[in-house]
Amino acid sequence: MIKNIITDSATRHSVKVTSIGQLVTSPYAYSEVTYLLLDTAAQGYTFFKPKSGEQFVLTGFGLTADSNVVTSCVVDIYESAAQNSATIAKSIFHFEILKNGYRDSSGLNVLISEGVFLNAKTDDDDVYCTILGYYIPKL
Repeated sequence: MIKNIITDSATRHSVKVTSIGQLVTSPYAYSEVTYLLLDTAAQGYTFFKPKSGEQFVLTGFGLTADSNVVTSCVVDIYESAAQNSATIAKSIFHFEILKNGYRDSSGLNVLISEGVFLNAKTDDDDVYCTILGYYIPKL
């Protein structure tokens, strides 16, 4: 049962407090989803582009290495200064995935630097990659 509602009169954003003191909030925004097939080794793939005055918050990912992967592959999710660049400016995640393997994570809250591209690459081919997140005003 909701006991109190606290609202910012300027933005109309609000939080709720239950009768037992639980703070009820919602995400700033719902996640956008980008899916790409990483089908060329050592090629950078851009998932999210920078937006002026905003930063990206990474909230989750899913990675699948299919049967074309030799035995295992390395996947990097990273910040880059250029679109589709394989050059890593800042590493976010670095994983090894076995052939026909899967790796995922949800519930993340990773702030990406302002003005950079969120890219991914692999050292083998045919890795299916989904990245989720949303943009917030620059902090």
